[in-house]
Amino acid sequence: MTSTIESKMTVCDKFIRVSATQKDDGTFDIVIDSDCDALKYFSQIGNVSMDDIMNFETSKINKEEVRGNMSMICVAPIMVYQACWMECGMMSKRIYPKMGPITIDMAKD
Repeated sequence: MTSTIESKMTVCDKFIRVSATQKDDGTFDIVIDSDCDALKYFSQIGNVSMDDIMNFETSKINKEEVRGNMSMICVAPIMVYQACWMECGMMSKRIYPKMGPITIDMAKD
């Protein structure tokens, strides 16, 4: 079964959808749809391994040559982690949608 996460990036007014499907060999097929030109290269990530979603430091998801020219504040890489974690049972598919959106807001003085 596929796990899909969507985000509307208010800071740049772009839409991102990340889907992860776990294969029999334990790897994850990743599909990224976005209206952001900077994500065209990252969206070709293809698949990631269990090690990629468990080891942030060495993960293929974070490598500069995979990220391309996307902004450092883009949530697409984190969405890949979350979709994969949901797909392999590290996050609840039942609870996650009930929690509402994750937001980052500017602090009010």
